[in-house]
Amino acid sequence: MLDDITAIEVLGNKVITIENLTSFHAFNEMDYLVIFLGGFHNKIRRKFIKRLYQENPKANYYHFGDIDAGGFYILEHLRRMTEVDFKPYKMDIEILTRFKSYTKSLTKNDRERLKKLLDTDYSRTIQYMLDNNCKLEQETVKQMFE
Repeated sequence: MLDDITAIEVLGNKVITIENLTSFHAFNEMDYLVIFLGGFHNKIRRKFIKRLYQENPKANYYHFGDIDAGGFYILEHLRRMTEVDFKPYKMDIEILTRFKSYTKSLTKNDRERLKKLLDTDYSRTIQYMLDNNCKLEQETVKQMFE
């Protein structure tokens, strides 16, 4: 069907991909075109995102996922495979500290995977997670959108 679409125009100036279904349903920010990923994106979503970016390069692109190794790997994969500079949305130290009571401890595997992300744009958040032994699944925090 995508090949039959003649144009994709973002009326606002923000596009966001969302990793989790619960977070997708809870998201109520205005002026965003919202794309549900369901974890790692697939070929069809990637093709759509590339086309969307090609026709709307001036929009701001964000990704909203878990603040854990998996969430950041999904973001990295999304950036690499679409060639769109997605920025993390509410995947930072401020959210980790604000919702500290909802965080979980890191596993050994989490620590190993996070260490591989220390040279990314979000290294401060990754280092904070390692130093404070924490990760956060976005869908556990319903107050985030209140």
